[in-house]
Amino acid sequence: MGEVVLDCVLHRRPFAEIAKRLGVEITTLDRFRTKFITDEVKKVVLAEAARSESAADDAVINRGQDDVQRGLRGIIEEQKEIYGLMKAKIGDGRDVEDLAPALGQLLRDQGQSFERLLKSYTALKEKTTVVLSINEAPEWAVLQDILYVVFENHPDAFEMFRAMVADRKLSLE
Repeated sequence: MGEVVLDCVLHRRPFAEIAKRLGVEITTLDRFRTKFITDEVKKVVLAEAARSESAADDAVINRGQDDVQRGLRGIIEEQKEIYGLMKAKIGDGRDVEDLAPALGQLLRDQGQSFERLLKSYTALKEKTTVVLSINEAPEWAVLQDILYVVFENHPDAFEMFRAMVADRKLSLE
């Protein structure tokens, strides 16, 4: 039954297809939607879908960060190896000038690769933010109930609330 609610709220399938899969008439599905899929249910489903999408995006970003970290570590290890080889060659009495052009090219190429990876890694480290409208937040229905009780008991507070909402041009729809 949960799958039907998700299909209806998220419009993952046409309603006719959902009804056909369930073996019911479209009017039966419409009655079900009207009776059981309330605004609160819709809000919860939409909020959970947004969270799930955010978690999937985070997983992709984290995998990308891991790949970049491995690449950066590889470059660092390679540079250490080159430095060790260069130190050994110099220790053997070879002239540094013989090695300079090739090493210069190699280190420049590695430096550029390192710079590109660092830029990518920095971009991936930026935090992602999922913004939900107030109506999509699951807590909104609870807050509405609380506000209703408060305003029912204190009508003057409701007028003050409405004036402040209008003054700040806050949309609660």
